[in-house]
Amino acid sequence: MDCYEGGEGSPLVLLHGLSASWHVWRPLLSILERQHRVFAPTLPGHPGGAPWPAGREANLDAIVDVLAEDLAQRKIDRPHIAGNSLGGLLALELARRGIAASVTALSPAGAWRSDRDYLAVARPFRIAHALMPLMIAAARPLLRFSGVRRALNAQAMVHGDRVPAGEVLRAMQSMAGTSILPQLLTSMQRDGPIKPLAVNEIPVTIAWCEYDRVIPFETYGAPMLEKVPGAQAETVKGAGHVPMYDEPQQVADMILATVSKAGAPRV
Repeated sequence: MDCYEGGEGSPLVLLHGLSASWHVWRPLLSILERQHRVFAPTLPGHPGGAPWPAGREANLDAIVDVLAEDLAQRKIDRPHIAGNSLGGLLALELARRGIAASVTALSPAGAWRSDRDYLAVARPFRIAHALMPLMIAAARPLLRFSGVRRALNAQAMVHGDRVPAGEVLRAMQSMAGTSILPQLLTSMQRDGPIKPLAVNEIPVTIAWCEYDRVIPFETYGAPMLEKVPGAQAETVKGAGHVPMYDEPQQVADMILATVSKAGAPRV
């Protein structure tokens, strides 16, 4: 499995979004691993992640099953979990199962009020997945130019030019090669938005990115906070949907602040 492990201390698991890989967390690793044993996997069904089990439907519960099994096999018990987008939703679902010691969810996917709202997010992912091989062929020779990287990442980041050319190419290849993407998008629509989740036992932060153009707060963040009463609402200022390159220190500070509340008396 393509993953990252480093640092010492209490375990901290980092979960990326749909069609990405653990590499999106690179800007935060040197900060977080000063205090934590960091484990950042590439999700199953993604290039570099565990192959998706043959014959098993790609749905949210199945991904949570695979992640829970992997954490148990690695003897990572009651970790703090931070996730972005789909990874944020997975972190919340792991908390539902009693696996997480704390959760920091950065613009988590999984909340919407209507099928129209869901499809407004799902359709661009389907189109990008289908067209990405052509986009890779066209963009590969130009990735050394910062303006090209910024344009390619404009939907997800404010400062997409900060992503090295090799990482932009990796991200594009991951989008093209995420085999579970079409079926997962279908099953998520069928199964509906996140079920209500009470978070009275552990600290949970839901931090929405200020310039999120993928799942804007007004349409997707507000219903998420309604479904997860008790979560601490925060804003990642100056950042797009994938905030780790835009605001690495701010994101790391939010994760560490949430972790620091674990074990403290709940008010």
